[in-house]
Amino acid sequence: MFSLFFGQSQVSVRNVAFAEGKTLLTIFADDHKKTIATDAKTIGEALEQAGVVLGQGDVVEPAATTQINQPFYNANVYRAYPSLIIDGGTKTIVMSGYRSARQVVESSNVKLYSEDKVSIDRSDNFAGDEVVGQRIMIDRATPVKVTIGKKTFEMRTWKPTVGEFLSEKGIRVLESDLEALKFSDKIYNNINIKVSKLTQDVIQLKEAIEPETTYKDDPSKPTSYRLTESEGKPGEKLVSYIVSRKGDIELSRQKIEEKVILAAVPKTVVRGTKVDAIGDNAQLLYKLRMCETGGRYDANTGNGYYGAYQFSAATWNRWNTGYARADLAPPEVQDTYVLKNTLASKGGFWSQHPGCSVKLGLPKFPL
Repeated sequence: MFSLFFGQSQVSVRNVAFAEGKTLLTIFADDHKKTIATDAKTIGEALEQAGVVLGQGDVVEPAATTQINQPFYNANVYRAYPSLIIDGGTKTIVMSGYRSARQVVESSNVKLYSEDKVSIDRSDNFAGDEVVGQRIMIDRATPVKVTIGKKTFEMRTWKPTVGEFLSEKGIRVLESDLEALKFSDKIYNNINIKVSKLTQDVIQLKEAIEPETTYKDDPSKPTSYRLTESEGKPGEKLVSYIVSRKGDIELSRQKIEEKVILAAVPKTVVRGTKVDAIGDNAQLLYKLRMCETGGRYDANTGNGYYGAYQFSAATWNRWNTGYARADLAPPEVQDTYVLKNTLASKGGFWSQHPGCSVKLGLPKFPL
C-alpha cells in the first residue's frame, strides 16, 4: 500500500510542479525519501515547508542557506550524534551530523593544521568517555617557527631534526647560515630557527582556491544524468614562497606556507546511479564498483587497471567496445561489459575481481 501511494504521490507532485512552475525537491531524511513541489527560496525554507525539523548539529547537503534556482534538487539530512574530541589533555563533546573526522573537528571550531593527524573509532565506554558514539583523537604535529630576514613563519612538522625539517620545507641554507643551531639538533615545540644569512627572497602572493566538486548519487536517475545543484565559489589563500635568483633571473621557488583567507564553497553535482541496461544486477554491480574504486568510472591510478571495475587492458581489449580503455568508456558500457566478461569467464566466476568478489560474497553467476 505504501509503494502504491508513494508512487502515485510522486506523479501528482511532479504534475503540480510542472503546472505551477515550482521546484521539485527530493528529501532524504530519517531513512525516508519524500518529494515535494516548493516555491521556497532556500533549501532550509523548503525543509521547513516539508515538516523536516533540524536539530543542533544536523548537517544538510546542500546547505540550508542554498538558494533554490533550478527545477530539481536533492537534499540530504544527516542527523547529529555525539562525538568525543580528544586533543591532548582537552576533551570536548560535540553533536555533529558530519561523518568525516576532520569535518566533525573543524565544525566544532577546534583548529586543525594540515600536518595534524586525526583518527576515529567508536566509544562504548560511557563511564570513561561520558559519551557513547565516535571518539576522535587529534595527534598534533610539532609547531616550528622559522625567521628569515625580518619575517617569521609558523610551520608544523613530524621531522625529528632541524636539517630534516628544512629539507622537507625546501629551505636550502648552509649550516653556517643558522643562528645557534645545527642540522642535527632536535626539533621541539616552538623552536625558532633563525636564518642569519639571507640567500633567498621571500614573496607572498594571493592565489585562488578552486572549488572542489562533490557528488550526490540519485538512484532514480540514469547514469548519464548530471545536474549541477550549486556552482560553488572560489576561495582565496595567501601563499609564501622562497625564491632563488641569479641577478634578475628567477631560478626556483619553493612554497613554505599558505593561509586560507576565504574558504572555497564546493560545487555540488547530482549524478544518476540507475543502470537500466543491467536490470536485476544493478545492486550487485553497485557493490562491486564501490569495493573496487569507490564507484569511480574514470579511475586510472597507474596500476595497470582501469575504470570502475578495474579492467586490465588485455581483458578490456577482448571486446569491441569502441573505447581504448575502460576508464574512457561511459558507465553504461562498463556495466555491460563487466557482466559480459563474467559470463564469458570459465565457470562464470568473477575472475577479474578475486578480492572484492570474496569480500562481498558475490554469487557464482550474475542474476
